[in-house]
Amino acid sequence: MITALEAGVGATVQGSRGYIGLDYDLSYLYYDNADRSDKFYQSLDFYAFKGLGRSGFQVDASASIENIATDIATDANADVISGDTIESNQAEVGLSYRTNPLSTMDLRSRVYTRVIDNEDEIGNYTGWGGNVTYANGRAVKDAFWLLSVSYDFRDGKDDGASTELSRISEILGLQTIGGFAPFLRLNYENYNGVTDSPENEIFNWGVGTRYFWDRYSYLDVSYNFSEDDVNSDFWAGSLNLSPNDKTRFYVQYDKRLRGDAYTVEIRNRSRRWTNTLTYEETPDSYERERFVEGGRIDELYLRKEARWLSELELRRTRYSFSLYQIDRETLESLSDLTDDDSRGVELDVNHRLSRALSGHIGYGYERYEFTYVSEGKDSDDYHTFSLDATYAFRPELVTKTGVKYYNRSSSNSLKDYDETRLFFDVRVEF
Repeated sequence: MITALEAGVGATVQGSRGYIGLDYDLSYLYYDNADRSDKFYQSLDFYAFKGLGRSGFQVDASASIENIATDIATDANADVISGDTIESNQAEVGLSYRTNPLSTMDLRSRVYTRVIDNEDEIGNYTGWGGNVTYANGRAVKDAFWLLSVSYDFRDGKDDGASTELSRISEILGLQTIGGFAPFLRLNYENYNGVTDSPENEIFNWGVGTRYFWDRYSYLDVSYNFSEDDVNSDFWAGSLNLSPNDKTRFYVQYDKRLRGDAYTVEIRNRSRRWTNTLTYEETPDSYERERFVEGGRIDELYLRKEARWLSELELRRTRYSFSLYQIDRETLESLSDLTDDDSRGVELDVNHRLSRALSGHIGYGYERYEFTYVSEGKDSDDYHTFSLDATYAFRPELVTKTGVKYYNRSSSNSLKDYDETRLFFDVRVEF
């Protein structure tokens, strides 16, 4: 039997050009079983921003404390009761600036500094960076442009290496309410850090034409000349359909550091049903929540992530469905781990039986696959089922009771496990 005592504070303050959101919890787990020691756990989600008068400048700050899996290949379950977890702390401060987008230009910029500190000191780093987006404002009727510049630097603590991610992209063309419009484009990317690949820099430019159905819907095609040794000359294109502010369909094909690259965003929102589907490819490093023993957390990799979220809100029932896939591929591996992939699905149904009583049923499935130079492939499958009910005696006194079932099936049978958990929770708010 496990007893959990929890205390916390939550607050939201919203004022003139400012906002503060705070959610902090402190938990103490007491184990009747002497095999595990009692322990404190904490979680924090803090975000605040403040506009500096009417200058267009804004300062922001965020901080978080979360418990994540120590090693997702050993056990990806980040549950503090039964999983093997560590505490991960993050803090960030930023300064941003934006002009009025209704004028002739839309300028957005932000600089930031960040600190990551993990309990086991794996993946700790300090970093800073910035981004600038300069586009035509809505008052401009005869031209369009978009210049994006981003830079991110991460300096690993202890024996960790530093990584730099730089990118510049630009498009400039004529704009029409309907019909064809020529444009010029360029793209530059440079990645420095831990990798065995000598080809971490690309530069290409091209000419193309964009066909406008209306001001916000278009199809463009371009031919691009590559000035690097990574890609040959290539065709690229994108399709953007925005018939209204509730619907968008966007797909793009391009060439980046690893060749073919795709971007997808499909979203639709009605009165009760919301669907969002996204796919993007981004370089990254120091992702502690994906750490695997045998890999280098400071190594550069390409992250390919696809997600689909669907929510249906009825009068008494809310259905939520999510599907994801994440593939991480090292640019040129210097460690035993070359790739780690995961995919999963989650379904939740919440039903309000009365003013005071509500029920929930949920199911989740995740699969992790790891590719090693020495051992080949390894995989783990996780299933989660939950059934619970919540009853509010008063707004400040709420009880929750239910059952949770966990199952892990691994290519290494020694890692298989099952767990059934019955729980009863009493929460008092002041």
